[in-house]
Amino acid sequence: MKRIYLASQFYVSGLAISHKISDEQKQKTVFITTPIKYKNFTEAELDWHYKNRNTLKEGGFICEDYDIAGKSEADLVKDLASFQVMYVEGGDPFYFLKQTESNNFISYVIKRVEEGMIYVSESAGSVVAGIDIRANGRPGKNAAKYGLTNTSGIHFINAVFMPHWGLNNKRKDYQEHKFPQTYHEDYPYMFIPNNCYIEITGNSFKITSVS
Repeated sequence: MKRIYLASQFYVSGLAISHKISDEQKQKTVFITTPIKYKNFTEAELDWHYKNRNTLKEGGFICEDYDIAGKSEADLVKDLASFQVMYVEGGDPFYFLKQTESNNFISYVIKRVEEGMIYVSESAGSVVAGIDIRANGRPGKNAAKYGLTNTSGIHFINAVFMPHWGLNNKRKDYQEHKFPQTYHEDYPYMFIPNNCYIEITGNSFKITSVS
């Protein structure tokens, strides 16, 4: 049975998610770092990332970092076989999706989740879990930058995941770029605040608020 947890900001909702996963499963968690590899960050810019790592640790997840960039499909099968939980970090969903083109990552993850691996993510990792990522684009983070012609996601939800809804510092991105793009598409959209996450169990889902 599929078990998937799509967060907008993991350090806000991560502890609530951790209570849904057994201690045994959390012992074997792979931390997919790829979405954050799209640029070199300053230490100050990584505050959210370190908070996510601390929340994972506090929630009992024992993580091993893994970057899918440059990996083959055979590498994924061999390297990730023992993990029971996959956590996908935030960052740039367009860069992340580009890295999946050469190793069939999306098909691999679908198969593993169907077999029982738990998928957990925030922001970019949650965006890629949706039906399509194009509407999350803005200057410097979009399909054109990476030459993406196919922006289809994993399809864990039959909607576009739109993270960080309601934050003042995201208002301009939404008003000037994301909202206009939605008018060129024909998808349902899920606008998820930082204090909410989507829980998918089998073929059903629910949105949970942690405050």
